[in-house]
Amino acid sequence: MKKLLISLFVVVCLVLIPNVKAADDLPEVTDHEKVTVYLFRGNGCHVCQSFLTEFSTMYQDYADYFEIVAYESWNNSENQELMLNAKEYFGEDADSSVPFIVIGDSYHSLGYNANTVIEEALKAYQNESYTDLIAQMIEEEGYNAEAETFEEACADEGIMASDVNTVQSGGISDGAIVAIIFVVIIVGFGSLVLFSRQQKNN
Repeated sequence: MKKLLISLFVVVCLVLIPNVKAADDLPEVTDHEKVTVYLFRGNGCHVCQSFLTEFSTMYQDYADYFEIVAYESWNNSENQELMLNAKEYFGEDADSSVPFIVIGDSYHSLGYNANTVIEEALKAYQNESYTDLIAQMIEEEGYNAEAETFEEACADEGIMASDVNTVQSGGISDGAIVAIIFVVIIVGFGSLVLFSRQQKNN
């Protein structure tokens, strides 16, 4: 019984400790402007839906560093023209392939890898010379593009708003929840050890 409890304790620690470490690895929040991650997407694009679904579970964890702005570019000619202009800037084929992701003026990707997008956005956040290429194009070329917030893009794809990991004022942060669970496990484990020792003594 004791070996089982120790094994369970070790497994839980291995699961929880990386989560606490990941939060510690985030850069310091400064007065730097938030970075914008631009997602050019198409309604019904399965890879775009996967992007939105995956980020809906973690988006708020990075809310101090970046925001995701979406442009539906299959059914909106202005949005598509903006995307094609950005693709041309990066030397990509000028076609309607999505998802097309842009961060600053140095990162772009057809398709996505969530970890890479997060790493590049955090890197851009810490870059003193961060330049918002898409905002610059909109201003210089006078595009009348229709941006969507992350939540609007999720809703447009049928991803329930409740799936989006939003923080309510006065709520408990993820880090606090992990810490509480960790303390409960330690206290519970300690209680079981004491109980088992008392049983042996009796």
